[in-house]
Amino acid sequence: MTPQKWTSVLLTSVILFTSSASFAQADRTVKRSIATVLFSSLGGAILGLSTLSFYGEPEEHTNNITTGALIGFAAGLGYVVYDSSRPAAKTYDYSNVFDQELKSRRALANLAKAPSIVHFSYDF
Repeated sequence: MTPQKWTSVLLTSVILFTSSASFAQADRTVKRSIATVLFSSLGGAILGLSTLSFYGEPEEHTNNITTGALIGFAAGLGYVVYDSSRPAAKTYDYSNVFDQELKSRRALANLAKAPSIVHFSYDF
């Protein structure tokens, strides 16, 4: 595949993935996203480098390294875009749980002390 085709595939995938992610809320930092893309590119380059041992003339196939890096870059970018387009996880605030439990206990105690509104009496 020519570099122009790789560039067009990469650009198309970025446009498709980011079009739906414009409204998303994510708790990822930019530094972490860049690190994810860089490490996936490095992993792809290492995988491309590992394929050179299968050739009799490895110096003729050094483009496998750049191809692997490009595939790793695209995979890392796709993962970052996918991860940032997911809705944020629900967060629960447990700091008020004991306060609310205390309030409900007080309400139940006051309800137990209150006179009943309707009096039921049964004569047998």
